[in-house]
Amino acid sequence: MALSKIDGTNFIEGTVPSTVAPGAGKVLQVVQATDTAETDTSSTSYVATGLSVNITPSSSSNKVLIIAMGVLDNDTPGSAPKVTIYRDSTNIGIADGLSRNYATTRLIVPVSLSKLDTPSSSSQITYSVRIKSASGVAVRFGESTQQTIVAMEIAG
Repeated sequence: MALSKIDGTNFIEGTVPSTVAPGAGKVLQVVQATDTAETDTSSTSYVATGLSVNITPSSSSNKVLIIAMGVLDNDTPGSAPKVTIYRDSTNIGIADGLSRNYATTRLIVPVSLSKLDTPSSSSQITYSVRIKSASGVAVRFGESTQQTIVAMEIAG
């Protein structure tokens, strides 16, 4: 078995140095917000819930990891709530939602969303959770429980 040793540059001898900048991947700041209000809608376009958080990245080369948690309720059997994350006015999830709930009976379930965003900005950004109905039937986010959203700036 061959032996490896670390040279003076902290690379294993005989390997190609990584292109990752020193310090990349470190968490630089964490901000959190909570909300307890319910958001009910029958809109087939995304509407804002009360769950949002502001963060100002220290560099435009950094990333932001967003994690949101709440409760999704299809409110009516056969309806399908879809939930996503927005950066300001841009859906950074997918059009069909980062999470959705469909059941032939009423179903109230916890939901967690996450997205690693590259905002390319050092200005204040608002991340928010939005919900819509796939069918125009009433759906709900919140269910009178505490919802949480966390934004973490990650060094690029």
